[in-house]
Amino acid sequence: MSPRHLAALACAICPAIPVAAGQTVAEPAPASAPAPAPLPEELVLEGDAIVTVLLDGVPLRLAVRAEAFGAPIVNPDVAARLALAATGERGWRYGPVVVTGSSAEASADFGAGPTPLTVSWADRPVIAGADGVIGVHALPYARVTFAYRLPHDDEVVQRFALKRSGGRANTRLGTEVGVGKKRLMMIFAPERRENLVTAPTANFIATHQEGGFEPDSQGIAVMDFGVERPTRTMRIAVPVALGSLIVDRFAVRIEDYGQPNRVGEIAADDPRFDPDNILVSARKGRGRPDLLTRIGGDQIAHCSRLTYDLAGGEIRLSCRPAPL
Repeated sequence: MSPRHLAALACAICPAIPVAAGQTVAEPAPASAPAPAPLPEELVLEGDAIVTVLLDGVPLRLAVRAEAFGAPIVNPDVAARLALAATGERGWRYGPVVVTGSSAEASADFGAGPTPLTVSWADRPVIAGADGVIGVHALPYARVTFAYRLPHDDEVVQRFALKRSGGRANTRLGTEVGVGKKRLMMIFAPERRENLVTAPTANFIATHQEGGFEPDSQGIAVMDFGVERPTRTMRIAVPVALGSLIVDRFAVRIEDYGQPNRVGEIAADDPRFDPDNILVSARKGRGRPDLLTRIGGDQIAHCSRLTYDLAGGEIRLSCRPAPL
């Protein structure tokens, strides 16, 4: 049988598809990609607390830091690799040391689809071992938990009201404690060992809580971008209570934003630190403190979890009884 007869026979046994006059047969629509699954309510961070984020489609490893404020910061090599086009300027001041940088809008995907995100960068790396740093406030989760160690049966959960400060451009998260007639902002910063304050804030705390510098207590505080600032350790005779945490020592940045000339020195057998002595301070507060204290890892070494409940406006800290 000729090829022409075979084609005719094949058409004869094809199923008939009715088509109205002037109507064309539409091609089947391509299957659409499934929508991304919604993010979980809670993000639990362990170890280095690093999350992977798609920034303009490129996977980046960002370290989550409880003390980080403002827009996420990426290292300069990342900004170059993404060809970020600066739309604004950004700066970070650490006393006399100023780091200048830029900011731009990018597309960030944490796993539930892209969303706009402002990012910043400078001409020096902000962190080693990751592509950048991001604060808890910039994460799209209802709760963010830092899991530091396995919990114990005798732990108690302490609850603090979550306070946002710094406005939209410099948002930071913490809680507040009354000192004198002011409110002291407490920012958890477990990546650093010591509690850290600036000199004017040390003056304020020393004035109200009877503080003095411990002898031979010089140190160095390492800030973002590897900036190093000299410190001395201040001890206060009247501790500040943050829940069950007894905060009585601070590393003071002694050369930033003024001088800690209201702190003074702790002498041998200083009566202010005699537990049987009742203190009545005659000193008056001076200066313009920022009233911000970073609470370091040594202060919460007996705690297993730190949770930021962004939806509920609460910070929770799960701790064993504090060592004596």
